[in-house]
Amino acid sequence: MIKPRHISDAEWQRRSDLAAAYQLFELFGFSDLVWTHLSARVPDEPGHFLLNREGLMFDEVTASNLVKIDIDGQAVDGGRANPAAFTIHSAIYRADNAFECAMHLHSRAVNAVSTLEDGLLAIHQFSLEVGEVAYHDYEGFALDHAERERLIDDLGDHRLMILRNHGMLTLGDTVAEAFKNAYYLEKACQTQLDAMATGARLRVIPDDTCRRSRQLAATWGEPGALEWQALLRLLERRGIDAHQR
Repeated sequence: MIKPRHISDAEWQRRSDLAAAYQLFELFGFSDLVWTHLSARVPDEPGHFLLNREGLMFDEVTASNLVKIDIDGQAVDGGRANPAAFTIHSAIYRADNAFECAMHLHSRAVNAVSTLEDGLLAIHQFSLEVGEVAYHDYEGFALDHAERERLIDDLGDHRLMILRNHGMLTLGDTVAEAFKNAYYLEKACQTQLDAMATGARLRVIPDDTCRRSRQLAATWGEPGALEWQALLRLLERRGIDAHQR
C-alpha cells in the first residue's frame, strides 16, 4: 500500500513498526483474542498516540487501521479504542516521561507469575536481559482513570511491570525496545515456571551479579534494534505484510 498523503513519513514508520509488533506477537502466541493492546506516540503530535481498533484480533491490525487517540480518549480519525486500553496507555503518555511505546499483554507465563506472591525471581539470564521489574496490584478491570496515577507511581523509572493477577506492561523509547522487553519477560517467566515444576530448590543469582549484569546489558547499544531487523525479515519470510499496508 502507498502511504496515505495525510500521514507523515515519521508517523507511517511508527505505524508500520507498531503493526509489525502486533503481527509478531500473534505469531509467537502472545495474543488474547481482542483484549490486549500495544500503543505508540505519534511523532511530532504531542498528546496523540496510536492504538489498535476495538474488536480487532492482532493479525487484523495493519499500519493504516491503527486508531489515533488524543490524551483525553477521543479518536481523532473516526475509530474507536477499548476503554480499558485507554486507561492503561494514557497513563503512560500523560506522565512526565519520554516513553514512545507501551505494550500491555496477557501472555501465558507472565500471567502465571503475576499470581505468585514473590513474582519474578532472578534465577536465569533472561531476567537480567531487560532490567528490574516493577509491580502494580490488581484493582479490577482498568476502567477507573484514578488508577493511572497509582500505576505510574508503582512504575517509577522501570521499563517493565508485572500487573499482579493480570499480565504485563512494557515500555520503550522505540517499538523495538518495548517488544524486546515483553519477549524476554515472557521467556524469563516461562523459565521460572519450568524450573518450579521440577520441585527442586531454585538457585537464585546473587544481587551483585544481577546488578553488574544489568549494567553491562545497558551498554549494548540501542535496545532491540538488532533483533528488530531480524524480526522484520521473519515476517517477510512468512509472507506477512500487514505492517506495510
